[in-house]
Amino acid sequence: MIELILALLCSASMAIALRLSGRPNSSRYGLLVGNYLTCVLMAWLSLSEKTVLPVSGAMWTAMAAGVFNGFIFLADLLLFQLNIRKNGAVLATTISKLGLLIPVGASILFLGERPTALQMVGMLLVLAAILLIHFEKGEAKASFKTGLLLLLLFYGIGDGMAKVFEHIGERRYDGLFLFYTFITALFLSSSLFAAELKREKKKLQAAELLSGITVGVPNYLSSLLLLKAVTKLPAYVVYPCYSVGAVLVVCVVSILFLKDRMTKHQAFGCGVILAALVLLNV
Repeated sequence: MIELILALLCSASMAIALRLSGRPNSSRYGLLVGNYLTCVLMAWLSLSEKTVLPVSGAMWTAMAAGVFNGFIFLADLLLFQLNIRKNGAVLATTISKLGLLIPVGASILFLGERPTALQMVGMLLVLAAILLIHFEKGEAKASFKTGLLLLLLFYGIGDGMAKVFEHIGERRYDGLFLFYTFITALFLSSSLFAAELKREKKKLQAAELLSGITVGVPNYLSSLLLLKAVTKLPAYVVYPCYSVGAVLVVCVVSILFLKDRMTKHQAFGCGVILAALVLLNV
């Protein structure tokens, strides 16, 4: 349980760092490069043997799963940006959060995980809380439904890759899995960043890379801790708690320190999150 709590705190820290590092006219890819560069370095430092080229079947599995996960990481980002443009931030954010249904459902159907009745109620409350926090009446309207379906699918796959590797990989290669995840995402985001610099005749700004570093540290730690959490706890506990727990922390920090204000729907949603977290951990 401690790994799950630390993972959601790191996830919340990443969201807060992104909020604080927001700069007008800055490149989203510059921040991503700094983020993934930091994650690659931390993943490499965590490797006990510093061997990244596969020499066994288990290492090939870690590499293949990591490369696939890296592609999913960047696809999630691009799909999220596309859906914000086409469907608005409210729908995009809500659907991305609902992606947790895929790994939870797959674990129940295929891995034999069985939640109790109270935990089922907790999962339903998680879904209700997501809708309450991100939806306001009449605020959202879908104009690109295919994009929303793809967003749900890819976010669900991305969320579930930690559980997939926990099932197919060896624990001693968790670091290698994360190394290939982030180095793939780094290569792809660097390519997009180089194309953006050439197209828009921009220059690389040190502030963007520094912002990426502040995001990269909690990003890597949240990924590592989530991977450890799914090895000890069932998916129907880990993913809902990780998702809405981080939302709750961000809301509290935003109100207390960033002087944000919540709507009645959002405040009620936070209360529902607390009830859901209790039921999920009964």
